Formats: sequence, C-alpha cells, structure tokens
Amino acid sequence: MKIKFWGVRGSLPGNAHPYEAKDRFSFLMKAFLNSGYKSADDIEVFLKSIKHTQLHGFGTATTSVQIFNQKNPLQNLIIDGGSGIRYISEAAALNHCAQKEYHIFISHFHFDHIVGLPFFTPHFIPGYKINYYAVQPECEDVIRGIFKKPVFPVGYEDLKAHIQFNTLKPHEKVNINGFMVTPYKLDHPDPCFGFRVEKDHHVYAHAVDSEINRRTEDALGLDAPFYKNVDLLYIDAQYAEEDMTHKKGWGHGTFERAFELGTHFNIKQIYMAHYDPNATDQDIQKFKARAEVYYQEKRLKEKFIWDFIYETQEIVLR
Repeated sequence: MKIKFWGVRGSLPGNAHPYEAKDRFSFLMKAFLNSGYKSADDIEVFLKSIKHTQLHGFGTATTSVQIFNQKNPLQNLIIDGGSGIRYISEAAALNHCAQKEYHIFISHFHFDHIVGLPFFTPHFIPGYKINYYAVQPECEDVIRGIFKKPVFPVGYEDLKAHIQFNTLKPHEKVNINGFMVTPYKLDHPDPCFGFRVEKDHHVYAHAVDSEINRRTEDALGLDAPFYKNVDLLYIDAQYAEEDMTHKKGWGHGTFERAFELGTHFNIKQIYMAHYDPNATDQDIQKFKARAEVYYQEKRLKEKFIWDFIYETQEIVLR
C-alpha cells in the first residue's frame, strides 16, 4: 500500500507570504555558499542535497489523500476533495493514466474538504465514472450544490461523467475497489468520519478533522478498534495545546494529543498535518521542534515513527 498526500492544509488553502519567499531565498543562498559552492553549475547538485521542505515548504493545498495498491497503481482510493485533489487529475493527464473510474470518500462537508471537487477533471469527461462515499446521507445534495450556478459555471446536469453516490454505515467494513474500508466517528462539532483502510495486511487510518478529545480505549468506545494495529495514522495537529483554551469545540487537534493516542494503541507511524492557513513554513518547523522536545521529555513508552507531513509526500507500507 502506498499513500500520497496531495493536500495537507486545513480550513483554507494557504499561500506563501511575500516575506516567506524572501526568507527562503536568503536561507538557500547562504546554505549554497556555506556548502562551498560557487558556480551556477553547482546549483542542481546543491538542490538535490537539501530537504524537500527547505525548498518547497509544507504545501498550500487542503486535504486530499490517495491510497494505492502497490501491485496495481490503477487500483486506488481518494479520501477528501480539498484543493489538493486537482493535482490528482493533473498528474493522471500528465502521465497519460488509463484510469477511468475513481472512488472518492468524503469525511465531512466543510469547505476545505470539498473545494477542489469542481476542479477534478474526470467529472467533465464522457466515459468516466466517479463513485462518492460518505456516511452522511446529504452527500449527493452537497455535491450537486457545488456544481450549480452562480457558485460554479458548470451545472451538475452538464457533467459528462457517470456519478454515483453511496451511503456508508459507521463501523461497517466494506470492500471497495479491493480495499477494506471502515468509517469511524471523529471528535468534530459537525458529523465527521475517519476511514480505516486495509489491504495486504497493512492499515492506514485517516483522522482529520478531529479534536482528539477521546484518547483511550474506554473513551473511544465503539471507535477504539479502528486505531488498533494501524501502520500509518494521519491525524489533525492544527493547533498547539495552549491554543485549545479558546479553540475548544473547533474540531482540530494537537501533536500532544496525537502522541497520547499513539501511546494507548499499537500505532507504528503517526503523521500530522491539517495546518492552519496562517501557519508559515517556519511556524510548522517550530511546531515540529516543539514536538521533538515533547516526545523526548515524555520518554514515551510506546515508540513510533512520527513527523509532520508535506504536500506530495509518499509513504509506502511494506
């Protein structure tokens, strides 16, 4: 199983501030010279030596994740239709992908998780099929409402693809395109569901948006089994713990809560994201540094791999 993160922001697509571009350029120039490089011929060599986030940052698009069958990349699922989903259709066109059927799961209908759907090109191509899945029964009404004037210039009736809507039941496992998928409830003010995806003995768990108020087996109740033996947990860490005094009930979590959840379940990897649109790349780096200190100071009994994800990052579960 391979997971690709096409969008990792929350609430609203981000945009680099002008001073961020200046700071990044300054950092790269200093790093280039401090590394002993002097010639323009050395630029490509230097760029290959630095981290992705130092060059590109963490990304600007909102949540959209694609899960692939490693043996057959045409067999895949998409979770959430944030602005990152447009990269999926762009990549498919660029690579002359033969895929003509897509399976899209929607966790909830907040703007940042559906804003990219009108820009997902397969909607407009005859012979294509798009299957939508959600626990919430209003999914079809919401999608139809997006493709409607004056909100969008192309009406739903004018879409060329065949579109089908499927209602899921919480805690009920279903086989979709060769993956076993189970929805479970997240801690969010409006109904929002995570998805546990299983294939070839590997497990991916999608858990944004979530305030992560429930972090033990007893507190999670019926939702607890879906955090057990997870290979990769993708979870919301939009805020710092001190922010929660005035952001309680907003439906977004912290790295401290994500780590605590990890200590109660046998989770192998935890990747955090859903970054605030106002968070600069430097802010996220500071969050990451704080998380490292917290992780070391707590000396967590259960050791797991963790990081803050960046846009277009790929992780393979072996």
